[in-house]
Amino acid sequence: MRKGFYLLVILLFPSIIYMLFSLAQHNVARLEFYGQTAVSAEGDTIYQSVPNIRLHEAKGGDFALHDLAGKIIVLDIIDWPCDEACRKKGVTLANYLVDVEEKENWMVLSVCLNPNTPEEELADFASKHLAEGVEWKFVTADNPKELNTFLDYVFVETQTLQSRSELPSRHYVLLDRELRIRSFFDSRIHKEVKKLEDAIKLIIQEPFISWKEKKS
Repeated sequence: MRKGFYLLVILLFPSIIYMLFSLAQHNVARLEFYGQTAVSAEGDTIYQSVPNIRLHEAKGGDFALHDLAGKIIVLDIIDWPCDEACRKKGVTLANYLVDVEEKENWMVLSVCLNPNTPEEELADFASKHLAEGVEWKFVTADNPKELNTFLDYVFVETQTLQSRSELPSRHYVLLDRELRIRSFFDSRIHKEVKKLEDAIKLIIQEPFISWKEKKS
């Protein structure tokens, strides 16, 4: 009798696990949105994408931030020269994100505040911090005015920082596929970096998840 019970449990175990994960997917809270909003013709609130900026990659080549739409982006703001805290931040990020799967769906974008950073120095720095298999771009901004507008939108208007003078920030910023701000994570706290890892996975699955309703 007992052997039959154990056999039944073993046979049903995969189904139980599937049921638990399915229930969890239908009982999860959506990540918040940050930034400016607009109202659609249907009366829905629509959060805006971050401002567009032109960027120059350390290994060469120019592109616009909005060209990356369709990718989930982990945004990291750095300065130059990169001090010990800056280097530690990059290593921490690499260590945590290397195990996040579906790497074709997300990337890391490290934006250097100093537009005069020598390209070869930034490229050398990038080569020492890239995580295996992770798409990671190290860039400078071509237009300081555009960069300031972008930084104000991301950090000041969201009240994450009081002013741009507090940059580089200790925070990682998570942008979804439509380049909307979804969350901020404190790089100094390991639990926060772990939450970033989980948040990337959550946004990847967003189109397939039924969200629980918030109580008013």
